[in-house]
Amino acid sequence: MSKYNKATALETIEEQSVDRIKKPNILPDAQLLETTTDDIDQPSSDILPQQDLKISSDLAQIAIDRLAKLSELDYELERTETAKSLNNMSVRSLDKLVNKARSKIKSKASESLVVDTEPYAEPITDIALVANQIYQILDDHIACTDAVKIAVTLWIILTWVIPASHILPIAWINAPEKRCGKTTLLILMSRLSKKSLSTSNITRSALYRCIETYKPTLFIDEADTFINDDKEMRGILNAGHSLQLSKTLRCVGDDNEPTTFNVYCAKAISGIGKIHSTLIDRSISLTLRRKMKNETKKRVRDLPIDFTNKIQSQLARWSNDNIDAVKAAKPVLPPYINDRAQDNWEILLKIAMMLGDDWLEKAYNACIEISGIESDEPSLNEQLLADIQTVFNLYGTNRLLSRDLLTGLCRDTEMVWSTLNHGRPITLYQIARRLGEFKISSKDMRTHDLRGKEVRGKGYDLDDFQETFSRYLS
Repeated sequence: MSKYNKATALETIEEQSVDRIKKPNILPDAQLLETTTDDIDQPSSDILPQQDLKISSDLAQIAIDRLAKLSELDYELERTETAKSLNNMSVRSLDKLVNKARSKIKSKASESLVVDTEPYAEPITDIALVANQIYQILDDHIACTDAVKIAVTLWIILTWVIPASHILPIAWINAPEKRCGKTTLLILMSRLSKKSLSTSNITRSALYRCIETYKPTLFIDEADTFINDDKEMRGILNAGHSLQLSKTLRCVGDDNEPTTFNVYCAKAISGIGKIHSTLIDRSISLTLRRKMKNETKKRVRDLPIDFTNKIQSQLARWSNDNIDAVKAAKPVLPPYINDRAQDNWEILLKIAMMLGDDWLEKAYNACIEISGIESDEPSLNEQLLADIQTVFNLYGTNRLLSRDLLTGLCRDTEMVWSTLNHGRPITLYQIARRLGEFKISSKDMRTHDLRGKEVRGKGYDLDDFQETFSRYLS
C-alpha cells in the first residue's frame, strides 16, 4: 500500500469517530413517545427519595411502648437508632419517654396492691345503721373506751369521703403495753376502709410513690420501730395532713428531674409508746387497753369477709351519693379544744351530722374526751416553761443565774431534765436553745445565788417570761 492509500484510510477512521461524537443517536418520534412521559404535574415526593419523612405521634408511642418492654441491654443497643428514626429525637428525650412508659407498665402490673370497691346496687337510705354495724364490730373485737370506738367508726367513714375534707387526721393507734389489740384494730379498720394498703415497714420513696400512685388508705404497723428516728419520713406523713400543703418535691430518674408527689391520703399508724410530737399534733389518739380476764372478745379471723365487704360496698355507694352534702356540712366545733384539734375533728363531726343527732352528740363528747387527754400531754418545750415557772416560784426570786436555773430543773431525778441526754442532765446550751425559740435569752445581771450571796453572771429575768407563760401555759 502506498503512503497515499495509508493516509486516506487513517483519515476515514478519524472522520467516522468524529461523526459519532457530533451526531447523537436520535430516536424516531414514535419511539420517543413510547419511552418518555410528561411528569411536570407529578409531586416531587413521588419522584425523588424523601429523607425527612415525619413519624406520627401514634406510631412514635407504639415504638416507645415496645422499647419499654425490652431488657436493659436490648434497649441500649436500639435507643440511638430508634431516636434518629423518630424524627431525629434526642436520645435524652427518648430515655425520659421510655421511663414514663415503663412506670405505667409497672403501675398496671401492681394494680392489685389496692382494690376498688364496687358500690352497692341500691341507695343507702340509713347510713346510721351502717355506722352502728361498724361500731358493733369494734365493740366485739377491741377493748377500748366508747369514745375511741366512736372516733374509729367516724374515721373509717372518713376514708370514703376524702374529697369533702381539707384536713386528714392521722389515726394514731397506741397502747401502753403489748397485747392490747393494736394490730387487731388495724386489721379491722383496713377491712372496712377504702382502698386499704397495709405494711409493717416502708421506705420514704415507697411511701410517697404509693400515695401518689394509688391514693390508698395507708395502714402502718410497728411505727414506733422506724418512724420516730426518720425525720424525712415524718416530714412526708406531716405533709399529708393538709390538702394545701400535701405536695412533696423529689428528684427523679437519671437526670434528677424535680418531680412533685401528692402525699394527701388517710393514714393510720400503730405502735407502742409515743410517736413524735409533730405527728401527735396531727393525729387523733386511739388509746387501747388490755382486756380483763373476764372480758371476752371475738377473733378477727372469724369475722365473715362477705359481711365487711358488704359494708364497704354500702359506704362506697353512700359516699358517691352524698359527698356534696358532707362537704357542705357546718358542724359547731368545741371551743374548749385547740385549733389543731378542731381541724382534726371537723371532718369527723361533719360525718356525724350526716348520721343524725344521736351520733353527733356522741361524736362531740368523744372529741372533747380524746382531745382533752391529748391536751394534757404538753410538748417538751411547754414542759420546760412550766418547770422554769416552778423553779422561779420555788426560789422566790425574779432573777436566776443560768447555773442555778439548771440546778433547779434537775433537782428531781424523776423529772425529764435530769436524764434528757441519754441518762445525763440537760445542758445550759440546750436550755438556751429551747428558750431561744420563744425569743427568751440570758443576759448579764446582778442577783443572789442559792446561798443568798450577791453574785454577777449570765442569767434569766422572770419578767422576760411573763408573756410566754401567758401564751403557752394558761
